[in-house]
Amino acid sequence: MFLKVFKYDFKAVFFKFLPVFAILPVIALVARIVNLIPTNSLFPFILKIGVNGMFGLGCVFLVVYTMVICIARYVKSLFRDQGYLTHTLPVTKHSLLLSHLLVDFLMQIISVIFIIVCVFIGYVTPNIIEGLVQVINETFKLVITEEEFLQLILGPMILMFFVSIVSSLQQLFIIYTGVALGHAFAKNKGILSVVFCIAISYGISIGTGIVNNVFGFVWLDFNFQTPEALVGFINAFLGIVLAEGIIICVVAYFLDIFLMKKHLNLE
Repeated sequence: MFLKVFKYDFKAVFFKFLPVFAILPVIALVARIVNLIPTNSLFPFILKIGVNGMFGLGCVFLVVYTMVICIARYVKSLFRDQGYLTHTLPVTKHSLLLSHLLVDFLMQIISVIFIIVCVFIGYVTPNIIEGLVQVINETFKLVITEEEFLQLILGPMILMFFVSIVSSLQQLFIIYTGVALGHAFAKNKGILSVVFCIAISYGISIGTGIVNNVFGFVWLDFNFQTPEALVGFINAFLGIVLAEGIIICVVAYFLDIFLMKKHLNLE
């Protein structure tokens, strides 16, 4: 039954993204073509600003659109119009929450991957890695090859990948928990949901900020004169952030399940 719920939720959300997915690559392709035009007069300059600005706005729109669509679907399906029907299905609260979480997370990942692909279409050239290697060599007064550079950043890139996944889940859980808390009350559910989302977000920011500052003081006198030392610091910091995110997600998940079972107040 979980797979049926997930399939239904995914289809209901995915098809709303097709128009954006069709337009953004076209803008990226136009941007690459326009950026090849020499800027020797006012018109090409204005054209480049306009097209590149449009692409940037398109990327921002896709990120915001993804969050709005997913959260609107979550609220409508579990707490408002479809709530009574959804909660009468022969599916556990865990399955309902996990289905929405997985769909929303997948749509975030798909949107991010889609933006990255569009950036490659419009802007990325083979000279980027060469430029990064040159910056490393000039900063640390070293001679490092592109292969050594890629090996050096492999660890941070892997950690960054997992941090990005957990951060996406954390942002979803912040909103999920805020909505669940807001709908535990009989009145002003929408306003309370927003208030709880903001309060939870600020509370988490303060808590993680304290932990990260303590970590910073511990590393205050560390020597960053070599790339390996800098990478070690980055790996340690990303590990702390990853642990924070996992703890927050686990706590939020069980809190949401508890609220859906014990304090569900449908409209």
